[in-house]
Amino acid sequence: MVAKAFGAGSQEDLESLIGNLNPTEADYFLKKLEAALRKRRIMLSGYIVAMVAWLVGMVCAIAYFGMASGFAAWVFLVPFAIVGLILWIFGALAERAGRVPELAVTDPKT
Repeated sequence: MVAKAFGAGSQEDLESLIGNLNPTEADYFLKKLEAALRKRRIMLSGYIVAMVAWLVGMVCAIAYFGMASGFAAWVFLVPFAIVGLILWIFGALAERAGRVPELAVTDPKT
């Protein structure tokens, strides 16, 4: 149902599905939806920070490469390492923010 909230489906269908849930399930769905939105926001922030870091790093690498004497091609690997580290950190933060405890299912047969 969370995937349907982000999809191209109509809001009326989603609204009717939520209306059919009991209050516990609706609260769980709301928490799950909020967590998914929070996760997307953190991931988007990570992408933007990584792009800015890559741009600044490449400009600095070009400047260093132009001023250095001798072999300095290694400096072009540094911005990519920084981007990888940033994406890994923001990915871990997004995964932690997107976690929602599972809903306890009660067996109607008992």
